Amino acid sequence: MNDTVILIPVRLKATRFPNKPFAKIADIPMLHYVYRATSKFFSNVYLAICDDEIMDYCNENNLPYIYTSPSHLSGTDRIGEAVSILEKKIDFKFIINVQGDMPFIQKEYILSLKEKLSQYKMSTLACPFKNKIEAETPSKVKVEVSNIMNPVALDFSRILIDPSKINKSIFHHIGVYGYQKEFLKNYISQKPSKRELEEKLEQLRVLKNTKISITLIEQEILGVDTIEDLDKVNRLLQDNE
Repeated sequence: MNDTVILIPVRLKATRFPNKPFAKIADIPMLHYVYRATSKFFSNVYLAICDDEIMDYCNENNLPYIYTSPSHLSGTDRIGEAVSILEKKIDFKFIINVQGDMPFIQKEYILSLKEKLSQYKMSTLACPFKNKIEAETPSKVKVEVSNIMNPVALDFSRILIDPSKINKSIFHHIGVYGYQKEFLKNYISQKPSKRELEEKLEQLRVLKNTKISITLIEQEILGVDTIEDLDKVNRLLQDNE
């Protein structure tokens, strides 16, 4: 994957979980754990950061990073700036955006996202819902796909419109993305759509003009949104030792 850069956007300011990147997973800060889990299998992995405290930590621990503006409204915009900086230093065609709070990101997920970029400009992940209650939860983003054999996104929404389609054509979207570089640069230059702003779903900006490939995986990648999630992650790691 020498033609691919993996970027992990990280920032300190989070209303639900302040200083989350420094929360400890297996005795190291989360940002370091996710970087280590990703760089174990791939080169060209960088943290996309906007805080001096994180920069100091990266320098002390020899973690590669790209320093971006703190004023970005989304992680995708931060990734876009990081790409514009990186492309002046190295050659690459593809970007994988790995969330900085997903310690259980897997090698095969990243490879699948990259593979889809040979045919599609953008790719992402989805998995089955555990049950109807989860599917009805607004924080669990829904993606409707065209078919199961070669899934392409038809729509993303926080509202479940048709419960009969759960795990048939409507799945739980997971926010890990792959992009062709030139597409990403064009994507972030476009104005947000009205519906994107209403639902706070950036991917809606591109659906009218671009097909988004979906890789279906067996289950959700456990992320860390709360202290309770952090405790769960650490318990799982301890149980698997």
